[in-house]
Amino acid sequence: METRLNPIKPALKIMILIMSIFICAFHLFITLSISVSVMQQRVIHLFSLMALWYFYKAAKDDARTWNIVLDLVLCLAVIALGIYFIVGTGMEQLMEKGIWGISLADTICGVILIVLILEVSRESIGLALPIIAIVFLVYALAGPYLPNLIAHRGYDLEYITSYVAWTGEGIFGTPIGASVSFVVLYIIFGELLDKFGAGKFFIDISYALTGRMRGGPAEASVLSSALMGSINGSAVANVVTTGTFTIPLMKKVGYRKEYAGAVEAVASTGGQILPPVMGAAAFVMADMTGIPYSTIIIAALIPGILYYVSLGLAVYFEAGRLGIQPESSDKIMKASKALKEGWFHLIPLAVLLICLLGFGFSASYSAIFAIIAVLLIGIFRTVKNEHRFPWAELRDVSLHAAKSSIAVAIACASAGIVIGIVSMTGLGVRFTQIVIEVANGRMLPMLIMTMVACIILGMGLPSTAAYVIAATVCAPALIQGGVSTMAANLFVFYFAIISFITPPVALAAYAAAGLAEADAMRTGLKAFMLGIAGFIIPFLFIYYPGLIIVDSTFPEVLVALFVAICAVVMMALFFEGWCGTRMNWPLRAVCFIAAVMMILPYSLCDIIGGTISVAMVIYLLVKYRKTKQRS
Repeated sequence: METRLNPIKPALKIMILIMSIFICAFHLFITLSISVSVMQQRVIHLFSLMALWYFYKAAKDDARTWNIVLDLVLCLAVIALGIYFIVGTGMEQLMEKGIWGISLADTICGVILIVLILEVSRESIGLALPIIAIVFLVYALAGPYLPNLIAHRGYDLEYITSYVAWTGEGIFGTPIGASVSFVVLYIIFGELLDKFGAGKFFIDISYALTGRMRGGPAEASVLSSALMGSINGSAVANVVTTGTFTIPLMKKVGYRKEYAGAVEAVASTGGQILPPVMGAAAFVMADMTGIPYSTIIIAALIPGILYYVSLGLAVYFEAGRLGIQPESSDKIMKASKALKEGWFHLIPLAVLLICLLGFGFSASYSAIFAIIAVLLIGIFRTVKNEHRFPWAELRDVSLHAAKSSIAVAIACASAGIVIGIVSMTGLGVRFTQIVIEVANGRMLPMLIMTMVACIILGMGLPSTAAYVIAATVCAPALIQGGVSTMAANLFVFYFAIISFITPPVALAAYAAAGLAEADAMRTGLKAFMLGIAGFIIPFLFIYYPGLIIVDSTFPEVLVALFVAICAVVMMALFFEGWCGTRMNWPLRAVCFIAAVMMILPYSLCDIIGGTISVAMVIYLLVKYRKTKQRS
């Protein structure tokens, strides 16, 4: 039997390539055409990627015979189910079915779809998301038997299936819509950039710019991860891509292995919150809130930069504390040379920004223009330098982009199950009432409760699913409490992302610990401390809306920027205990007090905290100069 199945493997790989090309071409086509309805796009998107997942499983080199047969059967089931959703029932009825009732066959197909989504989610992402989805499904069934605080009238299986699988409120709702409209296009864009050499260029230019600084490899990790975030938007993928280069260098110059892993984890996580290309969750945010993506990247710009400024300062201070000296200039490529060799990699990013901010194009149309730019540059340079057309590169881009899209689509579909249950049962409204009642209308307790809920809900989840669930359950409470839609969604977005470096489930930190050969929990704890700015900044842009620029005056932006810089610098000094000279614990305590004062939403606290911050910086500079003169 094993021998007879061997010829299937090459056929499966050919099928994977054909499906990958179809998926990429389909998403490019629907961006430029209106011939495929919105619901048809979502159904084809989800079922094609689920089928591709089972083809990949069956084509694995170590797959056993019965596993291959099972995966192929499941793949055929997915295809048949997709055809039923598209053709058998008539797509124009999809929205109405959830309202007017569904047939027994529809119910069976809906249940099968939910089970398949949960299973593919378990296999491709992990247990956390399907467990959360199952908990919410049980909650929908068991409503009358729950405590009064969260009880509801309860729903039967037919109604739940109708709502979740056959309306635009569940599986085929907003998250999967964003995955179809934006996410796959930007994954294709990122894969093209990487395949044509942009990833290597970003690492080279980062090391050229920072290599001569104290703790240069760590600073290179910060900068290269920020740049790489612009082409992949995935914390773990960012760790694996840049960490293989930066972590060994950090260890070599004297950073402890846990610290090196933590730096890479925090820097890679920040790639999802730094414009112009943020993580997939940012595109979902645009779709869920109706706020243009161009507005979101403007709002996220200053907070994202502050996040990296804080991390950059922390690793610089740590280098000084450990006595790490700058590397010899002779060993490091000059920035001008790196730029001369790879400046053209910046053109597609410039095209993207011009389309988004200059011409006001939608995120999907801007992605198309950016893809065209990188294709033209990549093809031209390959033909010019290697005298061939880059068929191999385009094949690899199709394969990698389609495979990367699977996890995002499945995460969105699983999150759609949760959204459907929350909407159906009114849990989001109930959570909002609970938060407002417990906080008694006070903003700080409300923000703290929302932060904790977002981190817990986001543990172990992909960032997209983490944001969708947090935004559905938690953001309405903040909006009802008086926070703007933009600030409320950015707040939950930050804490959904920060869960990647928050123990006990810190996926990015654990991935970096593996590369650094370090203890996972220690690396996670160190990442938590290094990424403390990610916990401070969301509170700051709630209290100081000038940080997100949108609808703010120039003086408001300046005040907010001053407060935020003081807070993140003082917190970095507190944790690292070095600024040109070692700081004793009383001085570090003063820095901590100053940082806390800047976070509190009172003008007097800002004045006191700002005065302490400025005085502390002046004191440390004077002390550093005196120390230098003595030596």
